[in-house]
Amino acid sequence: MVATPIPLGPFLVQENGHLELRKPDDEPGFTFLWRGRRFAVRIRRDRMSFSVPVGRLPSTSAGGGRREAAMALLRALGRNLPAGWRMRLLPDHRVQIDSDQHMGLPTTASALMAPVVGLVLRTAPLLDLMDECGLA
Repeated sequence: MVATPIPLGPFLVQENGHLELRKPDDEPGFTFLWRGRRFAVRIRRDRMSFSVPVGRLPSTSAGGGRREAAMALLRALGRNLPAGWRMRLLPDHRVQIDSDQHMGLPTTASALMAPVVGLVLRTAPLLDLMDECGLA
């Protein structure tokens, strides 16, 4: 019999397979690349937060009204994002989506990954649109 809890990165694995934070005040996280974007995930006591740069606003020097068209698109997208999503324009002109959701602890590995997979699937149409409009 293996003695529990078992340390696994920032978690402790309990006998029943549940994960708890090793240090409740820590905020572990991870990043991954999907479709050329860096998704960042942060875990807090009862929240999981996500951020992903989805595109870039063209420079005014791009000409041809590209920036104005992109701004109109971003305004429309901002009004139609899923509940709980926030769109931000970063100082380097990247457009970032932030979101967070409740996550109860202790949790399981599959319950930890399910919201991440859901986020990836929900961002796919937005990434398609940004790519098609040349804002990737």
